[in-house]
Amino acid sequence: MNNQNTPLDGEFSELDNGWPESYAWAIEQMPCPAYCCSPNGTLVHVNAAAKRIWGDACPLLEDMRWDGFETLRSLDGELLDKTASPAAQAAAGQSPCPTELLAVCRDGQPRRIVVHAKPVFHADGAVVGALCCLTDISEQRRLQERERDAAHAREEFLAMLAHELRNPLAPIMSIAGLLQRANKDPGVAKMAGVVQRQTKQLARFIADLLDASRVDCVHTLPVEPRRCTKHEIVNLSLDAVETLVRSRNQRLIVEVDNPDAELCCDPERVAQALGNVLCNASAFTPDGEEICLRVYIEGNVLRAEVIDCGAGIAAEDLQHIFEPFERRALAPGRAPVGAGLGLTIAKGVCEAHGGSIFVRSAGPGMGTTVSMALPVAVCAA
Repeated sequence: MNNQNTPLDGEFSELDNGWPESYAWAIEQMPCPAYCCSPNGTLVHVNAAAKRIWGDACPLLEDMRWDGFETLRSLDGELLDKTASPAAQAAAGQSPCPTELLAVCRDGQPRRIVVHAKPVFHADGAVVGALCCLTDISEQRRLQERERDAAHAREEFLAMLAHELRNPLAPIMSIAGLLQRANKDPGVAKMAGVVQRQTKQLARFIADLLDASRVDCVHTLPVEPRRCTKHEIVNLSLDAVETLVRSRNQRLIVEVDNPDAELCCDPERVAQALGNVLCNASAFTPDGEEICLRVYIEGNVLRAEVIDCGAGIAAEDLQHIFEPFERRALAPGRAPVGAGLGLTIAKGVCEAHGGSIFVRSAGPGMGTTVSMALPVAVCAA
């Protein structure tokens, strides 16, 4: 509807009720529920769509109705006096904002509606009533509520699953560590080391699964900012990838300016994000090739870049790269690793710190650059 209070000129004749005939004609042509009411609430013009949504033909001459619903309530459930409805406000010359309400139709059916109401002015400037249009958003809200309920149920299930899976991991890791330290047989110690590493990997995967569920449910990942240094974050992130890089005979070049620069962030979370990116780079880079990590500060922004010469990513796949469980790149001659959650979690960590993450690639076989930017640097006074 036009927001300007522009009176109609004489292209249409005036009806007996004082309304321009053009309104009756226009309302009948509108596909959405629409109606007009006089300053005292009498329904003057009602189109077929309005009658359908109300659930019955509403008497046009009944005063103080303002609409054809049995009742209107605010979103908190409070009963709304019809004389304070958007239609009544518009009929008094006001221009209320579109208002979402809970309505009960004449057949008892509940609906969620948005009422758009504007005053109608005569050529002489007098208010002759209100023009109202209705948008039925019942199905939209129902689907949104179902989606929220499903997301909540999924998060609760994953949290329970993560808890139940973590419980037996702690004693397994402890026993494996004890066997590795106490047993003099090199073969047993080696196997205990394998058990310990694989158990740590499983624990990391469980944590990633839970974190990814939070990000996918549009929750912010929990972070606990504190004072730390770049050196601390880089060392934590390298712990996650060193074994992989060594097993693939890859070369990891680390360039860090001013490693003792002070930051205010959650170092474990930032290291988790950076470690995920490094693990991805290792997974998609051929054995024996080079990966570069650059960490530096610009103003109050901590920047980290991971550059590899690996599998690369097709242009059409870049927009999906942060979606959970997506594996858009394939490392030649290497089985897929991980669950496709690393970059999803990295994005969640960056956004939880008010930062961002970007991925660039010239295409398949051309390598990938992942850039993180987090406004967490503590500027020197």
